[in-house]
Amino acid sequence: MTDQPPPRKAGKAAMIVVAIVAVLIVVVFIGLNVSHYTSLKNQQQGQPAPDSAKHGPQDLGTENQQ
Repeated sequence: MTDQPPPRKAGKAAMIVVAIVAVLIVVVFIGLNVSHYTSLKNQQQGQPAPDSAKHGPQDLGTENQQ
């Protein structure tokens, strides 16, 4: 058996995969930072968070209507 080095295309493909993974990590990191900045800016302006929206009849003030 002879020990042959892997084909050059395999190394090139591995570099492309590493580059794609690195780009995805950077995009997710930037996206999370932008999201955090936007929510922080909204909190500082006094706007309620979207998850604190009214959901039930008691929250909407319609429980006494007939």
